[in-house]
Amino acid sequence: MKPKAALYQFPRLDPKVYPIQNDQHFILELLEAEKVLVVQGTGFNWPNPDHFRVVFLPHEEVLREAMQRLERFLHGYRKRHST
Repeated sequence: MKPKAALYQFPRLDPKVYPIQNDQHFILELLEAEKVLVVQGTGFNWPNPDHFRVVFLPHEEVLREAMQRLERFLHGYRKRHST
């Protein structure tokens, strides 16, 4: 059956907590570390490196695992880059 719709989320990461200078590099780090692929906000002409897009089409179990990996990555990123 051909999908009739898609569901996206475009969350913002607080720049004071996650000081991302280059969102493409941030996304690549996430992919390499946790094998989770999202799209950087600047890929959608968003002017600041503080957003990314998530697609909610996979099965619930896959999304749960991906969100846990994202959470783990963000926790580590925050520790590495906190001031």
